[in-house]
Amino acid sequence: MLPSDQSRLARTYCNPIPLPDYPRGRASYEKSGSSGQFRHDPPRDFRETADPTVIYHAGKWYLYPSCGMAYVSEDFVTWRHIRLQPYDAGYAPTVVVHRDRFLLTACDAPLYAADNPLGPFAEVGPMLKPDGTPVEAFNDPMLFADEDGHLYAYWGLGAPGIFGAELDPAEPNHLLTEPRMLFSYDPAHVWERYGAWNEDPSKSYVEGSWMIKHEGRYFLTYAAPGTEWRTYGMGTYVAQTPLGPFRYQPRNPILAAQSGLIRGPGHGCLVKGPNDTLWAFYTCTVCYEHIFERRIGLDPAGIDADGNLFVRGPSEIPQWAPGLKPDPQNGNDAAALPLTLSRSARASSEAPGRPPLYAVDGSMLTFWEPAADDPAPTLTVDLQAPFEVAAVRVIWKDLGLDYDAGAGPGPFQYRVELQPPGRDNWVCALNADKNDVDLLIDYRPFPTRAACRARLVVTGCPESIRPGVIDFTVFGAAPAPA
Repeated sequence: MLPSDQSRLARTYCNPIPLPDYPRGRASYEKSGSSGQFRHDPPRDFRETADPTVIYHAGKWYLYPSCGMAYVSEDFVTWRHIRLQPYDAGYAPTVVVHRDRFLLTACDAPLYAADNPLGPFAEVGPMLKPDGTPVEAFNDPMLFADEDGHLYAYWGLGAPGIFGAELDPAEPNHLLTEPRMLFSYDPAHVWERYGAWNEDPSKSYVEGSWMIKHEGRYFLTYAAPGTEWRTYGMGTYVAQTPLGPFRYQPRNPILAAQSGLIRGPGHGCLVKGPNDTLWAFYTCTVCYEHIFERRIGLDPAGIDADGNLFVRGPSEIPQWAPGLKPDPQNGNDAAALPLTLSRSARASSEAPGRPPLYAVDGSMLTFWEPAADDPAPTLTVDLQAPFEVAAVRVIWKDLGLDYDAGAGPGPFQYRVELQPPGRDNWVCALNADKNDVDLLIDYRPFPTRAACRARLVVTGCPESIRPGVIDFTVFGAAPAPA
């Protein structure tokens, strides 16, 4: 599964990051409580992961997302899925290293602790206020360990706002201070207003808080106005102490995108990585089957000349892996552009209403579907000029997904073939005929080849699943002038 060392893009990643074994969407097995949340009636099964917490520990990334933990990366490019105990602690899990222990909690969950980042985690107890009563509405929590040994919790989802409190470092499920509202939804911040055009100032979901400290200042990030909207983004408040008072940063939102493949980048975390770099992991929307159908992205972050926190993203093209560039906030693109976007596409077949154009239109909401009786589906894209092609991204749609009926997810097999300029034959650039990893999102570099056309050949898919292709993109560059 590791990219070939022969590829100039071998140490790159591309959003959404390709996590194996994408978990089942919780609302697909809690359908009785999900009325009005589905995009389709009757509801269909879907997969989701979102709300990432990431720690950089002993040279590795550890990613804890909603719905199925955890993921580990040693090279910051490929990820391994490891089932933890608990596997699904609740939406928006958070993990912090404190006093050589790893503390874990999630929405309305108790606190857990372990001696290493992959557990096993043992339950410590419920989150309790100073008087011993449970913390109400403990949603989208974040645990923060300051350099002086003090420990804090931040939480909040929707109204009225984001709360914070100091925790007892010896008994970290106990609050030392009463919950304090640190800030609330402000309709004067237009990007926080509810809706696809921020058209509704009457409400917002202010959620997904995260704390990071930089040069003595505390940046408390958050997301708004709701995970289903293309307007979903991240902002930040700043303070001189962990519990404020907080002021709204002049440069806000710090991350937003309303169009393209990576839309609605919100509810995330910021983590210091290799070579003292700063990175943001974040949620991005799909929202086809359900408003919680989501994916995860990754991009550099930084502090600008005025002291404002920002994220350089969201990116949709290959990026250098963390640790390769000393200052990725000033540019992290790997000089490989999408060569198939909106190009002329044809297919061996198509299901009604699912033309091949939908695989190259830069949208997460459309997909090409071959006819049900097509024994060898192929999708061909005319690049319209010779290019040096070096990587591919395939985002699959597992059609017919029905966990209860035994139609579960699994690996797709395929080949990427290229047609050299001036020739009629096809050359295999990437052979994934024997792929045995469930990659709903699959990004792979390969040795650079000159091509004027690119072809995806689907050679296998999970039993009882029909293949759909949300995105087929090959990346590369124009040849150097002679």
